[in-house]
Amino acid sequence: MNKLSKQQNSVSINSTLPNTTFKEITIYNAHVTDKRLREFSTKEDLMLMNSLIVRWATYVGVETPEASQINMLANFIKEHFATFNAYDLKECISMLASQSLETDAEHYGKISPIYVSKVLKAYQEHKNNVVFKVRENIEKLKEAEVVPMPNEERIANFKKLLTIAKGEVMQGLTYIDSGDSIYNFVKHNKLIELSKELIVEAMDYGGKLYIEQRKKKVTETVIKNQNFKRVADMQFEKEDIIKKYAREFVVNRFLLKIELAEFLQKINIDMLKY
Repeated sequence: MNKLSKQQNSVSINSTLPNTTFKEITIYNAHVTDKRLREFSTKEDLMLMNSLIVRWATYVGVETPEASQINMLANFIKEHFATFNAYDLKECISMLASQSLETDAEHYGKISPIYVSKVLKAYQEHKNNVVFKVRENIEKLKEAEVVPMPNEERIANFKKLLTIAKGEVMQGLTYIDSGDSIYNFVKHNKLIELSKELIVEAMDYGGKLYIEQRKKKVTETVIKNQNFKRVADMQFEKEDIIKKYAREFVVNRFLLKIELAEFLQKINIDMLKY
């Protein structure tokens, strides 16, 4: 993720996010925008890591480790908590010193890898909860800001979709119902009877089309010398794919039978509430 995209995903520190504290927003922003420990490589990075380990020892009241110990701890943290950033370490140390971090880790007079690991895992759990909470609140805020599409526009857009779909089947093509938009419309409004006979016919169509598409995929994979993973994925998703083709069979059957101009006149907003 580049710096620009990271900044675009962050929350302005001055923004007000409902049910979210300033500290939580700060943790989230650092998670999104700050340099990860795994990216630490410069002399300045090393000095920062070392200074934070010294701060840790000072805050919890133990003797400052020797230089070799500090380097060992810095490398340990970089390797095992690579997605953390410098602010995470600062916040973790602060929470530890104020006894607001839920952990039963004991240092026994020195900063050891086992102790560090136990503390940072406790902070990781805290951070995960914060990031999830902030992200959820951001989504809620975005949803609240979305202006609903006017009913007239929704109706007009769906009429355009039906017109395009009808045009394709009249040309002898199979309409691909992306997102099951028309199928859900048909099912919600009970515009075609899903009889046992129709379901059997649709599933039979889906099964045959699945076999046909799988053969094409195998041939394409062999010719292009590609990985067979895509073919394996089709087998894994076989049932879902067949059902998707079956739904499209129902949609195309519906499209063939309707008189478009007459049907478009009947569409109202209640028919789109599904």
